[in-house]
Amino acid sequence: MRDTRYLISMLKPECGADVIRLCSQQDWPRVIDAAVRHKVLPLLASRAVEAGFASVLPASFAEMLSESSATASSPELTLSLVHHRNTIRISDLDAQRVELQELLHSNGFPTVALKGAALLERRIWPNPAARRMTDIDLLVVDPAHAVPANDAILDFGYRMVRPDEVDSDSIDYDDHQEPALLRDDRHGSVEIHSHLLPRFARHALTREAAVRGISSEAEGSRLAMADVTLHVIAHARLADRALIRADLSLNSVFDVGYLLTSEPELAVTLSRRQLPRDVRRAVNVHWAAVESIFGVSTGMTTISARWWWRWTLWLADRPRLHSLYRDLVMVPLFLDRDRLSIRDGRDLRGWDLARSRVSHFVRRARTAVEDAGGAA
Repeated sequence: MRDTRYLISMLKPECGADVIRLCSQQDWPRVIDAAVRHKVLPLLASRAVEAGFASVLPASFAEMLSESSATASSPELTLSLVHHRNTIRISDLDAQRVELQELLHSNGFPTVALKGAALLERRIWPNPAARRMTDIDLLVVDPAHAVPANDAILDFGYRMVRPDEVDSDSIDYDDHQEPALLRDDRHGSVEIHSHLLPRFARHALTREAAVRGISSEAEGSRLAMADVTLHVIAHARLADRALIRADLSLNSVFDVGYLLTSEPELAVTLSRRQLPRDVRRAVNVHWAAVESIFGVSTGMTTISARWWWRWTLWLADRPRLHSLYRDLVMVPLFLDRDRLSIRDGRDLRGWDLARSRVSHFVRRARTAVEDAGGAA
């Protein structure tokens, strides 16, 4: 059994419930591990609740289990707990979004929600608790407001996130956002953005272009739906390198699938935009993924995009090979002079650049060998 494909069949909106009910007890640990690896465990838990496999737990019982040091004894209980905890987490994150946007607006720093926060604001997912969400991303309309907006949040009782409190997956250091902030009595963190994307991906959607499309509504200012969609795709496929690394980026695929369900004309709208070649390819691959999982036709997907999605699926079910592939394709990036200069905080040239390249190449080679050994 190919665990990733089996997992995706469980997540499909139309037929997932039947697949979940038929899954054997011995297969569940591998499916749950795959969901964790692809960062869609809350979505799997939500599908399991909808299928009647897992349950909505009474608050007192869930709290008792959360405080216990014992591990969950069954997949039913594991997924029930995941659903309960994520429901609380998402509710708190949305409450924080509202509080912080009102706070910043009252201080003269208007913002718009990005990514998961934007989808929560619009109630795009049928069940918001099904989405994995770790932080609140807010874009300041005026980039000059980024630092004072961050200071206002600090004055509101938040603090800087420590390095050991965040996932260190990011490979880029950029100026498109302020340091993450959190409150010890709340869930997740908040990040103030002065730009939508890191410099190397900013050609996909600039802050200036997005701000022109902002609409003022009773609930507050919002990005246009097409810009929300393009930002989700560009962030996943370009900023997070999912396109070059052949990562599934399932969370963002469901984001765009539900955005398309909410506004069926999105595919046509984006097809009319003049987009750079790499951005258009990222959009097409994302449409191919949405068509594959949601069983719809956008009419905008190319044959090459469909083949790339199939290649991505094939790699996802072969973790060792995928790990080696990702390290191989990322070598040019890790040796790029501009990126190494940003990391070191100085303009690297000559012998300094050569030493930095050797150091990073050795580090990545060691990591590749360790990853391959661990996935074997």
